[in-house]
Amino acid sequence: MFGFSRLRVLPWLLLFEAAKTLRAHLTDNLSPEDRRRVVRIVRESKGDPRKVGSRERDELRAIAGRLDMLTLARDLLPLAGRVAGKRGRRR
Repeated sequence: MFGFSRLRVLPWLLLFEAAKTLRAHLTDNLSPEDRRRVVRIVRESKGDPRKVGSRERDELRAIAGRLDMLTLARDLLPLAGRVAGKRGRRR
């Protein structure tokens, strides 16, 4: 029974680690002003990309261009290895 509960918890722990890594990356690479602007655009559009105007879309692209995606990928890569490793063992 202990092994089963550990398997159920593992994906949530990995998801939490990924969210923590993503948050750290965003706070390190984006200014508070940029983060507020992204939140405002997403709230106004209610998360629907079809409701984002061309001007806001251009702003989001510019903000996303300031992110260091290579570093983010390097930080998340070990987590992906853990997920793939667990799936391979189940078979």
